[in-house]
Amino acid sequence: MKRIEVVTVPGGDPEAERLEYDIYLEEGYIQPNRQKKVLENLNYPKFIHFVARHEQKVVGSLRLVVDPIPRHGLFRLSSFTHFRLEDWVEPLLKQVGLEHVAEVGTMVIRPEYRGSETYLRLFEKAFEYGLMRRIRAGIATIDAGFCDRLIRRGMPLISLGPSVYYMGSETVPVLIDMPRLVARVLGDPVIAPLPLPELAEKERA
Repeated sequence: MKRIEVVTVPGGDPEAERLEYDIYLEEGYIQPNRQKKVLENLNYPKFIHFVARHEQKVVGSLRLVVDPIPRHGLFRLSSFTHFRLEDWVEPLLKQVGLEHVAEVGTMVIRPEYRGSETYLRLFEKAFEYGLMRRIRAGIATIDAGFCDRLIRRGMPLISLGPSVYYMGSETVPVLIDMPRLVARVLGDPVIAPLPLPELAEKERA
């Protein structure tokens, strides 16, 4: 069986955008529309699209937001406005610098490909990009069950606040500790540690 291949597409991939629409529609997150797009993604911040293909068919995608201009307080994505974040979050992001913070956006995978390889290949590509761009922190809103699986696989995630029911499931806002992730993958702490407060340190996975 041919392995999953992931390509990097700045600004969005039409086939991946159609997959986002199809998956969101199947999951009941959106209503059908003539444009066959996720309408809330039409005015999306600048992002990199990581697109997973198997035998030329798009089977998954991940958006990594790299827009330097925030739209919602310190955030580029409106999803974070639905959560009550801890008091230390905004000071931390300001100290790190928004140019070194990436926001993980829409991720979809065809049901028949929701196994470890597709997830792994998408995250590998995003990790490589983050390493090249000297990203020190990633932030995301993630399905609580998927978050637990990532933590069990060794992903260094830190809770940014309590979970809420959002987009059809219990969802938690998290920070991806890139310095720790890089040290685990490469065996060398090549990125300076994040200036996490003591309260956040207790949330380390």
